[in-house]
Amino acid sequence: MEQKPWRKVLYERQGYPDNFVDRGQFLNGLKKNLYTRTYAFTEVLVATGVVTQELSCVCLFVSVYWYVQEGWVSPFSLLLGGVAAIGGCGLLFVLFQSPHKLLNGFVISDYMSSSVIFVCFLCGVSPILKTLTESISTDTIWAMTVGMLLIHLLFYNYGSEGEKISNAISLNAAIFASVCLASRLPQTLHVFVIVTFAVAMFALFPHLRAEANALNRPVTQPLVTFSLVSCAAPLMGTVSLTGLAFYLISVAFITLLCPVWLVRLQSLKNNIYGPWDEATISTDP
Repeated sequence: MEQKPWRKVLYERQGYPDNFVDRGQFLNGLKKNLYTRTYAFTEVLVATGVVTQELSCVCLFVSVYWYVQEGWVSPFSLLLGGVAAIGGCGLLFVLFQSPHKLLNGFVISDYMSSSVIFVCFLCGVSPILKTLTESISTDTIWAMTVGMLLIHLLFYNYGSEGEKISNAISLNAAIFASVCLASRLPQTLHVFVIVTFAVAMFALFPHLRAEANALNRPVTQPLVTFSLVSCAAPLMGTVSLTGLAFYLISVAFITLLCPVWLVRLQSLKNNIYGPWDEATISTDP
């Protein structure tokens, strides 16, 4: 008796074993790249701005610290500029909030109270921070600073929601690096100014950038990236030509080479789907 052809029917006895595979029909259900997302070059180019911005912030902080340490900028000038910058950023942050929050006054009151508490606390602990690492050699301080800044860049939240991303680790590493550097400054006022600048750069400025990107990311992201690179590159050039070269190479690699690389590698994707995959429930009618 001739056996009937096998059909892909679950509730019917066909005389075939449960693990039977019809070699003639097995690859008919093969599909490729069903759920693959295609990235445009401009989209990836804008997305890399987050990495470039944080790298530029680190270079700005190191350059400003070097200016203060060498006496090229007085702490009073930096303090006045920092107050103006923080005030301007705070105003922009308030303007980015919803009208409901502004009417209730929560944003302004929280911002002012937090600023006053931080300034008073930092004024009290600045003498302690200055003498905190006196027993540690300067070479060790430089090594710890480089390591903490690398940890800050590594764990910074660039927009993903992975388990390995931790804003707390990133912020603490940046503040720890600023404390290490500030402990090598000559006066308490210098310590206060540098740590304040670090908090503004690594704690407040990312929130402002996030609020700006929430409004119109395709416009604000390239604008902020260009502004930070334009500020960081000249300052880094006056501090170290080697550091400037490394910074520009890193920016070119992140902003230009990586997007081109990712877009070209999309053609090599080959995700296959077929009858061997687990069944999924579809809610489509």
